Amino acid sequence: MPAAAPLILAWCDDEFLQGHQLSAWITDYVDVEESLAVGSMAQDHLAHAAALLGACGFTAVDRDGHIYERPASEWYPSRLSLLPEHDWPATVVRQLLFNRATLVMRRYLQIPDRPRMQQLAELVRAEQDVHSTHWERWVRILASDDELSEELADRLKRAADDAADLFGLPEGAKDPDVLLVGASRAEMQHQWAEEVSATLERLGAAVPPLPVDPVPRAPGHIFEALAGILAELRFSRGPEGARPYEVYR
Repeated sequence: MPAAAPLILAWCDDEFLQGHQLSAWITDYVDVEESLAVGSMAQDHLAHAAALLGACGFTAVDRDGHIYERPASEWYPSRLSLLPEHDWPATVVRQLLFNRATLVMRRYLQIPDRPRMQQLAELVRAEQDVHSTHWERWVRILASDDELSEELADRLKRAADDAADLFGLPEGAKDPDVLLVGASRAEMQHQWAEEVSATLERLGAAVPPLPVDPVPRAPGHIFEALAGILAELRFSRGPEGARPYEVYR
């Protein structure tokens, strides 16, 4: 199954990285309530990655190895998921743009017909809708502030530039993705661009040029940010990536 779902597997990389980087705001927070909300959404991203990996046939042990032991050259994150600016406006706009892409993709995602997977899919959909409302609120707040709206516009432009590979396949992978049915990747990217533009206009934010043709995803070893994230993850697991405690029996 994994070889037949290249975009979904790459999307799992995005979900994990979005959650991992968002979790930094649990302690470096905007305020206490936002810290709690961000912590919950960061956990949701990680759970969504696990659910999608499960849909691709991964066991719990497989998922662990896939995240913590895979070399950077086998990761294919979107550039949107590697946050170059560690500030709140950049976090808000990248979460919003990724969330809108997730809302598009979920229309065409065909989860295997197993009761537990269907229940997980419904839960993921509900959580994504909550995320959408949360990040839209923040865009509206930033766009309505004279001092912050210019910074928001800059962060939106940078994030839009990094979103061209959101629906792109990993280099060398081939269509079709068996878990995505009913629209091509180009059609999904077009829908995303239209919906992001409409959302930003509704929220009073400047609309940057948005990429409408998906480009391939590059392997992760070319990204310095990913190397740093993987080094953090592996350090927490002890020497040579060994788990410091036994989880699986």
